[in-house]
Amino acid sequence: MKFLTFGLVVLSLTSCFKTAEQIRREKVVDNMETELRQSAKIIAELTTRVQTLQNNQLQASGKIEEINYNQDAKLSQQQQSIQNILKQINEQVQVLIQNDKKNQNKIADLDSEITKLRKYIDGVTGTLSKMNGPTKSSSQNKLQRAHTAFEKNKQSLAVKLYKECLSEDKINAAQTNHVHFNLGLMDYWNKRYDSALVNFSKIYTKYPSSSWAPRSLLYLARTFDKQKKKDESLATYSELIKKYPKSKQAKKAKKEMK
Repeated sequence: MKFLTFGLVVLSLTSCFKTAEQIRREKVVDNMETELRQSAKIIAELTTRVQTLQNNQLQASGKIEEINYNQDAKLSQQQQSIQNILKQINEQVQVLIQNDKKNQNKIADLDSEITKLRKYIDGVTGTLSKMNGPTKSSSQNKLQRAHTAFEKNKQSLAVKLYKECLSEDKINAAQTNHVHFNLGLMDYWNKRYDSALVNFSKIYTKYPSSSWAPRSLLYLARTFDKQKKKDESLATYSELIKKYPKSKQAKKAKKEMK
C-alpha cells in the first residue's frame, strides 16, 4: 500500500515536471515565432523601401534621359540656326565683295578721268599764265600756299614761294612785310644771320609805321647778338624801346638787354 502510494506521488510529480517543460518550450517557440514575425515585417519594409528606391532610380534615369534628349535636340536646333545665319552672312559678304570690286573699278576709271582733266586744266592754266603773266589773284593764292608751307615747317617750299611773290610784285605793303619777316625768321633759325639782317632791315627802313616794324627791330637786335655784335644789339634794343615804347616787343627788349 505504501509502495502504491509512493508510485502515485512519483507519477504525479513526473506529470508536473513535463507540464513545466512543455510550458518552457512553448514560450521559446512563441518567442521564436514573435521574432520571426518581426523579422518578416522588417524584411517586408526593407523590400518595400528597396522597391521604392528602385522606382525612384528608374524615374530619375528616365528624366535624365529625357533632359539629355531635349538638350541634344535644342543644341542641334541652335547649331542649325547658327549655320543658317553664317551661310546668310557669307552670301552677303560675297555680294559686298563683288560690289566693292565694281566700285573700285568705277573709282579707278574716275581717277583716271580726273587725272586727265587736271592735266588738261593745268595745261590750259599754264598757257594762260604765260600769255598774261602773273595776276593778283594767282599771287594771292601763291602767298597763301607759302604761308601754309611756312606753318607746316616746309621751309624750302615756303622760301621758294615767298621769293616768287616778291618778284611778281602783286602783293600789298603789309603782305610784303609779312613775307620779309617770315624769310628773316627762317634765316635766323638756320643761322643765316646776314640774310636775316637784310630781311628784317627792309621792314623797318621802308615801312617804320607798319605793325611788323617793332618785331623786325626785336629780331634785328637778337641777330646782332647772335653775331656777337653787342653794341649794335644794344643800340637796336634802345631804338625799339624809344620808337615803340608801348609795344610788347619793347617790354621784351628791356628784359633781354639786362
